[in-house]
Amino acid sequence: MDMEVLHQKQQVRKRRSFFSRLRASWALGHEREDDPVLFPEMKQQPRRRSAPSKRRKILILSLSSIILAGGCVGLASFVGPRPRALPDLGLTPGASTVHKSLFSYVNSDTANQGSGSPILPDGVLFTAVSSREYTLERGDTLSEIAHENGLDVGTLIAFNNITDVRKIYAGSELKIPNVDGIPYTVRSGDSIASIAEKFSVPVNYILDANDLQSEVITAGQILFVPGGQISEYDYKKAMGTLFTYPTRGRLTSPFGYRSDPFTGVRSMHYGIDLAGPVGTPVSATMEGTVVLVGDRPRGFGKYVVIRHSHGFQSLYGHLSRILVRKGQHISQGQQIGEMGSTGRSTGPHLHFALYRNNVPVNPLGGYLYK
Repeated sequence: MDMEVLHQKQQVRKRRSFFSRLRASWALGHEREDDPVLFPEMKQQPRRRSAPSKRRKILILSLSSIILAGGCVGLASFVGPRPRALPDLGLTPGASTVHKSLFSYVNSDTANQGSGSPILPDGVLFTAVSSREYTLERGDTLSEIAHENGLDVGTLIAFNNITDVRKIYAGSELKIPNVDGIPYTVRSGDSIASIAEKFSVPVNYILDANDLQSEVITAGQILFVPGGQISEYDYKKAMGTLFTYPTRGRLTSPFGYRSDPFTGVRSMHYGIDLAGPVGTPVSATMEGTVVLVGDRPRGFGKYVVIRHSHGFQSLYGHLSRILVRKGQHISQGQQIGEMGSTGRSTGPHLHFALYRNNVPVNPLGGYLYK
């Protein structure tokens, strides 16, 4: 029994001695299996680095993979998603930088050009203009024909010298050019450059469209100006929406409010007054039909009313003489009477009024053309 107790005490001492050495090793920072502080029996043997165990290898590899993966994720979130592969730009081999290679394709002819405002070269842009014949059919309209051929209505009007679209009918022959533009008759003193400037088109457009070998032109020569536009006057005249001045004279009273020349009271003047000598010719502002002829001594005096297309009517007052009758068809510019001072008037003048759908409109508000 005493021997057994003695053996137990020896075992306790050994354990205490081992844990004392372990605490000392931790204090000194030792953790290796060959630590002489923990294993004194290895103290005299030369120190050597033992090969890491299989478990330790696996642990090291796992930790390395986790660290590497975390670094990649962090880098990706910082840099952004990986860009797609760029197309081959055909960079010059040996170029020191991408910029140098890209700018090697830039020259003085293209350096200042933007995609939004291209600069057209001075080379050939047009071939000689050509046209084809088209026979009008019932139901055809000029606007539909122009649209189907990719042209402006003004091009068809000018190219066919149409003065009134209401006078073309089924069976009429129409010439359709292959490009927008208008014919132009050369006048004395004209040059290709001046014509190009007038219509705001390049000189070479005119040369190419007319197959000219030089800029020499003569008065009376007819040129086609590609891109040229018909004037508003000619367009409205052909479409039947042009109103010409009914007489020569001085504007004495415009459309709008004024002081009544007899009473001085402010009142509305639904027309314009054009003053001139008695007997000055008065003509129809537009083609139409005479619907009223009368004499109102306390108003317009001798007057004429003409009905036009598109809901328009025109009135001519204070005439000294009437040359038309009710129901008569009148052409634009045809004389219908003479200026006078009949009715409620302070002197010889023409009172001219324009109505659209029975509502008075200002003749000088974009309707009258000289």
